[in-house]
Amino acid sequence: MSGNDDVLYNEAMDRIDELVQEVIEICDKVAEDNDYEKDWVLERFREKFNKAKRKLR
Repeated sequence: MSGNDDVLYNEAMDRIDELVQEVIEICDKVAEDNDYEKDWVLERFREKFNKAKRKLR
């Protein structure tokens, strides 16, 4: 990768890290607001995400 590619890649990875944190925070809030287990909500999210991802292919 060129220097510019490295910069773009690192920026993309930083944004992905931010998205991961945002999703975890949202899942935590859903769990808290609805008295669900946090791990249960994260697992359901993962299942739905993977299903949606498969549909895109």
